[in-house]
Amino acid sequence: MADLLAATLHQWGAFARHPVDRLESRSGAGVHAVLTADGAEAYVKLTPADRGPHALAAARRELRFYRELAPAVAVGTPGLLAHADTGDAVALLLAAAGVAREPRSWTAAGWAGLGRDLARLHRTPAPDWQRPDDLRDAMAAADLSAVEAFWRPTLPRLAELVDRRDELRRQAAALPPAFIHGDCHTGNITLVGDRRHLLDWQVCGTGRPAADLAFLNVRAAPGGVSAPPDLLDGYLAEQPHDPAVTRLAVLAEELSVYVFQWPPFAAYNTAAGVEHVRRRARALHDRWFDGTAA
Repeated sequence: MADLLAATLHQWGAFARHPVDRLESRSGAGVHAVLTADGAEAYVKLTPADRGPHALAAARRELRFYRELAPAVAVGTPGLLAHADTGDAVALLLAAAGVAREPRSWTAAGWAGLGRDLARLHRTPAPDWQRPDDLRDAMAAADLSAVEAFWRPTLPRLAELVDRRDELRRQAAALPPAFIHGDCHTGNITLVGDRRHLLDWQVCGTGRPAADLAFLNVRAAPGGVSAPPDLLDGYLAEQPHDPAVTRLAVLAEELSVYVFQWPPFAAYNTAAGVEHVRRRARALHDRWFDGTAA
């Protein structure tokens, strides 16, 4: 990776920042803080071919987004300064676009603004881009032993919930399909003043709008944080879906992620983080069975 990064930076006349600031994207692509030839802060996102075909496909999907759709979407995105797609790697040079903030520091106005951003994103006229749908796959081939072992102490009606997963799936998909970010959480959102920029578009494409709205809570839950009502209020102010249907779709999506996808991730969280997730899932479980999605 180091030699590949050095060659890429040389090609673009860019320089690694010191000390080296290296991040990791969800796909495993290396994200490196650099300076452009004129001294501007930027990032190189580098996906080597040895990461495998899925990683390359994700990198190419993101490159396609920046080249074809980023200028047209009504949300902030980093500027694409340069790119390369060779047999060895896919590389993007992206302008720096602010810093991410922990979800606990977000204001009600910030959540409402993000809701409006996502509503505008979901109205983006776009081709039918195929994207991975990990939740659909997990629900179709659920590891029921892992689900049972993790959730039985927390969710008293777990067996019924699992048996009714087709109903959960239909509710989560009740909103019309739209162009979604696919990995929407506060770590992938930077701020410059009051303007938000969405990063990491490797799993964007046609999908369930509820996925973007629910995943914000999934990623924030280990910290004991959930988005306030302002998020959906802002979303519904720009996207005139039925409020009850929208809220139920988001609830069903988030609950499904916890039940069918989250157990393996418990090992990567603290005991306090796991307990926060259990409490969040139990609250959603109770609301779903009580019919109180609001």
